[in-house]
Amino acid sequence: MSFEVSEAGRARLAEIFSDVGHANAERKAIADAIVELYREAAAHAPISADKGGNFGDGSADGRMDCVDHSENDTTFMRYLAGQGWLRHHRVEKPAWRAPWIVDLHYASRLTDAQSGEAWIVDSWFFDFGHKPVVLPYQQWKKGYTP
Repeated sequence: MSFEVSEAGRARLAEIFSDVGHANAERKAIADAIVELYREAAAHAPISADKGGNFGDGSADGRMDCVDHSENDTTFMRYLAGQGWLRHHRVEKPAWRAPWIVDLHYASRLTDAQSGEAWIVDSWFFDFGHKPVVLPYQQWKKGYTP
């Protein structure tokens, strides 16, 4: 599914990034922007029924797994980058982890353009409308769960 970001949505996103002066602030803005973009997407798909994790939403139409979240979050961040709002990070391909053989999990990944540090953006843990976690890749890779 694809959708066009509304003019009002684009204005809200521009405001979110209006005062970003360093990488830390940009990561916070990215988390806020992802929430806004999911709200925009919910006008076109039943994703507001999505619950955190894989089991809370049962068979609800609009449920998403971690692969869906990682692809959506990455697409959203590429949109933000394409608008010129990401000046301190590069959007990478989604990352995966399997800390306990049967616990495969995917999430979106950023690289800090100055330090080269990898960061994870993961919206899968929470119900629809909650900000994603943004944390260092190495912490996430070890099996981080909020």
